[in-house]
Amino acid sequence: MEEEVEFEGQLYLKVLAVESLACMSSKAFHVDVGDLGASGGFIVRDESGGLLAYRNSCPHTGAPLNWTPDQFLTRSGRYIQCSIHGAMFMIDSGECFSGPCGGQFLKSLTVIEHAGSAYIRLLEIQKSPSK
Repeated sequence: MEEEVEFEGQLYLKVLAVESLACMSSKAFHVDVGDLGASGGFIVRDESGGLLAYRNSCPHTGAPLNWTPDQFLTRSGRYIQCSIHGAMFMIDSGECFSGPCGGQFLKSLTVIEHAGSAYIRLLEIQKSPSK
């Protein structure tokens, strides 16, 4: 099991180092939550330097979104794009604005950045489907 820490009364799990993650870029994570199985998702650093996290699952097909390892964003870095059918999602909300899942949302995860690492709220990881 990965490192757990408590922030504001909630348990968070360290998922990856992000201190070198550039603005408008993304990185996948996969964590083992012991008897509860494994879970995957991805982190995006937005234009302002903030972090957002989502499960790596298209709401239309359930397929992973990434084209290649860590590649979830369009070339411009402004949108998340599904590798299967090209659906486009807003980075800040996960809402699909183009493609067969228009109006649907990616499942967001609560993420915090602390000491150069990203942490996801443990309760949300535990609810993630196994990958």
